[in-house]
Amino acid sequence: MAAPSTDAALSTAVVRPPDLDALAGRLARAAGRLRRRLNRQVRAGMDSDPLPEAQLEILRLVNRRPGIRVHDVAAELGLASNTVSTLVHRLTDTGFVDRLSDAGDGRVARLRLRPVAEVRLQRWRDRRGEILAARLAELGRDDREALTRALPVLERIVDSLDEEAAGAEPELAALPEGPNDG
Repeated sequence: MAAPSTDAALSTAVVRPPDLDALAGRLARAAGRLRRRLNRQVRAGMDSDPLPEAQLEILRLVNRRPGIRVHDVAAELGLASNTVSTLVHRLTDTGFVDRLSDAGDGRVARLRLRPVAEVRLQRWRDRRGEILAARLAELGRDDREALTRALPVLERIVDSLDEEAAGAEPELAALPEGPNDG
């Protein structure tokens, strides 16, 4: 007898209560809506031409990991290397990113933000912080405390998803570590 397909094995291996499916759906919708609406409001308040979201994601990643290779950017963002290479070329042409040859292997390009990109990301973070702080100030104390208690759980979920994408065994019990990506 043939072994069951991976999809069949996964569909029978995990049985979730319906309330978890509903919670997962609500969480995904709320997170997506928050990110999209916040990005729109930040873009509307910026005095410079908005960058496409994919380019912003690359800038944020290079900011977190100066010297990252183009190949590693593609892997981290789940994009094709040629797509990332094209986006990096545009960011280089607009003066946001420098492509530097690796000292050990001249075939490898390492990425570094230029000061103009650092300033732009900081303005983005500042504007996003202003918008969110204004909304948080509208909440009651109990709601702000509930949100504060929920943040470590949300961060562990994100860390678990990152670990799974990287091929590691997800560990939801661990508290998140690492810098804020802006």
